[in-house]
Amino acid sequence: MHAGAEDTVFNGERLLTNQFLQNGPYTFIMQGDCNLVLYVKQDNNQNKALWASGTNGHGSSCFLLLQNNGNMVVFSGADVVWSSGSTRGPNLYRLVMQSDGNVVIYGGATWASNTVQRRKTMMMVVNATRLN
Repeated sequence: MHAGAEDTVFNGERLLTNQFLQNGPYTFIMQGDCNLVLYVKQDNNQNKALWASGTNGHGSSCFLLLQNNGNMVVFSGADVVWSSGSTRGPNLYRLVMQSDGNVVIYGGATWASNTVQRRKTMMMVVNATRLN
């Protein structure tokens, strides 16, 4: 996996330290502190964490691996630090950073961050006057 603005990891691929998936204002990053975090860039250009694995400080040189069984795992070396618990049978899976802010494992939706963000809608009120 390349560090950059891609939004998908396929089974067998990794996100190494400081590599990320990105879609619009959303970034899903494997941080150097071993924490896997989903951020949204806000209007004030600040990043707000929407979800985190809670694994900061639990290892070093951590990486994310989407396994061939649909399980998303954070490793520190050979040690499992965190798992999505989404183990299924062998299949073709993909981890997608969606444009709605949700991170989902597909191959049948096996895991989701449940961080879908509501889109802002604009409503215009038109004042209609009668011409007589």
